[in-house]
Amino acid sequence: MSLYIESFNIEHMYSSSKPRKFAFSPHVASKLCVGPSSFNTNSCTKDLKRACEKNDIAKADQLFFTIVKQDHWVVVVLNLIRKQFNVFDSNIRDSDYVSILEKPCSNLIENFKTLVRGRNPWKHNLDMFERFSPSGYPQQSTTFDCGLFAILYMENLTTRGLKPFNTDTTSLLNFRKYIAAKLFKHPQNTLSSEEELEKLLKKS
Repeated sequence: MSLYIESFNIEHMYSSSKPRKFAFSPHVASKLCVGPSSFNTNSCTKDLKRACEKNDIAKADQLFFTIVKQDHWVVVVLNLIRKQFNVFDSNIRDSDYVSILEKPCSNLIENFKTLVRGRNPWKHNLDMFERFSPSGYPQQSTTFDCGLFAILYMENLTTRGLKPFNTDTTSLLNFRKYIAAKLFKHPQNTLSSEEELEKLLKKS
């Protein structure tokens, strides 16, 4: 997920045709998930400063945070246009379902508000932003696709809402291939295709 997020940020930073999005790393999200009474803003100050200076998040329309607990991924979104925090969980079973990540998500939202009070790159007061829980969005049908759906939410979410995407087996398989190809071409991947093929052949 960390490598995908780096690729996601590079793509949205250098493409004028892409929406203005930025995603914090899972490591930063994990530091924001602690209980508010235990949260130390100094643990994330450098991360926020780096995002402001390197990625110019003051111009972003959406910020994404990916959280993983007990092998399950969810996405918290700060929608700066609609002045909302949203949470997307691909494993919601019914209207009464409470995610295992409900508390970490709530902690992240409150702690990010606290962090931003010391350095707010936006004109908005995040303390006034509401949390809105979307409904009716695509859900995983397996026990292992939460990470893939987290990426699908990030790719397809706009400030107006979630663009429709297919969740049939073939479409998900093709999307996996697309993400794999994107990560293979990541600047930090120093292996050539020939080297990768040779390694795979040796394992077979």
